[in-house]
Amino acid sequence: MRGTRAKRSVSLLLLLSLASTLLLPGCTFDSQDRVPTPNMGVNPYRVNTGNLLGNAVERGTLRIGTERDYPPFSYRGTGGRLTGFDVEIAEEVARHMDLRAEFTEESWDRLLPGLTEGKYDAVFNQIEDRPDRRELYDFSIAYLSTVPVLLVRTGEEGIRSFSDMKGKRVGLNPTGAYQGIAQKHGAKIVPAKYIREAADMLVKGSIDAVITDQLSVTNLKQQLPDLPVQAAASSREVFEVSAAFVKGNPDLLAAVNNALATMQQDGTYLTIWNKYFGDTPQSYKGIHDLKDKP
Repeated sequence: MRGTRAKRSVSLLLLLSLASTLLLPGCTFDSQDRVPTPNMGVNPYRVNTGNLLGNAVERGTLRIGTERDYPPFSYRGTGGRLTGFDVEIAEEVARHMDLRAEFTEESWDRLLPGLTEGKYDAVFNQIEDRPDRRELYDFSIAYLSTVPVLLVRTGEEGIRSFSDMKGKRVGLNPTGAYQGIAQKHGAKIVPAKYIREAADMLVKGSIDAVITDQLSVTNLKQQLPDLPVQAAASSREVFEVSAAFVKGNPDLLAAVNNALATMQQDGTYLTIWNKYFGDTPQSYKGIHDLKDKP
């Protein structure tokens, strides 16, 4: 129903009065009312959510949880500096949002709980978007995808598939998803936290094979092209990696998704990809190949 002319006049006066009050010296917006920057690709009017994005804008930093002990994705590099594919992607996401990345290092089993506890705003650390996790967390569009591979010594004839692992000594990171693959095929699991460590054990004959992801192998061969190891088989199971968030912050999720899409368009993403995995079309997937999950 339309109001009368008199009611419209009163309403206009009230609005002008409110605007004048907000402009008086000493009157400022609360941090939760801060408007996201245009670069974030979200509605310019503040969305009433968990306020993580508003608080990030107020601080000027995006708080990010990562593991540190999982090269080539997150690790301590030259001079002890935190680096890795996931770290650099997170840094660029923050920069594209006009923020600075602020990292908190956590153990693998504490990364997602740290979101719930409010230690950081997002996790960038090879987190797979899985249905069982969506009950508590939201996930960005995937920024990486990879598949499990079986790594053996060059010239190995006795292990050509995952089914050949039965009774074999297989090195893998015991905190990841590959333990289930090894158990399924009856392998003897030998803990190996890092891909370089596992590859050294393989070359020396301490183990018979390694289960890891395709991109870790690509990075390893990029650094050590003469290392006598080869991929014997790869799984059809595709792992899609996303940034994780505590539920209730759709504006932050939208801002990160916009940053990832922009990075894909302006070449920033591919620059980081090339640094760690090379530019071969066979291995490059990127977020163009991945779709939002329902």
